[in-house]
Amino acid sequence: TSNSVNFNVTNPVPTPTSRGTASATAGDAGFDLPVNGTNFIASSVVQWNGASRVRTYVCPTLVTAAILTGDLTTLGSFAVTVFNPTPAGGTSNGQTFTVGNPVPTTTDISPTDVLAGSSGFTLTVNGTNFVSSSVVKWNGSNRVTTFVNSTQVTAAILTGDLATAGTFPITVFNPTPGGGTSGAQTFTVNNPVPTTTSILPISKLVGATTFSLVVNGTNFVPTSVVRWNGSTRSTTFVNSTQLSATILTADLTIGGTFP
Repeated sequence: TSNSVNFNVTNPVPTPTSRGTASATAGDAGFDLPVNGTNFIASSVVQWNGASRVRTYVCPTLVTAAILTGDLTTLGSFAVTVFNPTPAGGTSNGQTFTVGNPVPTTTDISPTDVLAGSSGFTLTVNGTNFVSSSVVKWNGSNRVTTFVNSTQVTAAILTGDLATAGTFPITVFNPTPGGGTSGAQTFTVNNPVPTTTSILPISKLVGATTFSLVVNGTNFVPTSVVRWNGSTRSTTFVNSTQLSATILTADLTIGGTFP
């Protein structure tokens, strides 16, 4: 019998082509991740960002790995690779798995309305899936936000936000990876009820011509309208305590008292 010459049967380099899912939300529970590819062997090891995970060999084109709850606590992109041991073998190229922020939801806000002209205040937003980097948006614009917990954030609403009456959407945005913008809650800036304290002049003679009536009071807004006997008259906003209105010659043809 001759001397021997070694013949090597080596493990191939594995090649993953896809994984069962490409992403998860931070805080999710661990799960079994299927990895599809070629050249898997019974001793193949799935690696999460370089760290080995318990795996199950199914066939040369499929292995599964136990991804841990602890793997899903940190945001980022992580490489999923497969390693075949020696002889030969080696580590495959990586498939990217993303751990991202959840999409937030809002359930209610407090308060829900204020009067136009009010000072800025702190708005409380309740919901789910809030994270430390969540941002409250007023009508699409970011506001300084304080994270309270995963179900509550607060935001600094500005005095300038409350200058004009209207309805404004309140949303919460979670940044990438993952993340997104919540549905909207409606905040209402209401006009106040005006009060009148005096008018000038307080009388005219029948047959007088058109003149400007000064109305003094409180809570006037740019859209305030002076009414003569229930009918709208052309009105000029002077400030929150004064308006002027055009009283018509036709208003002065009959004697009487008019509100």
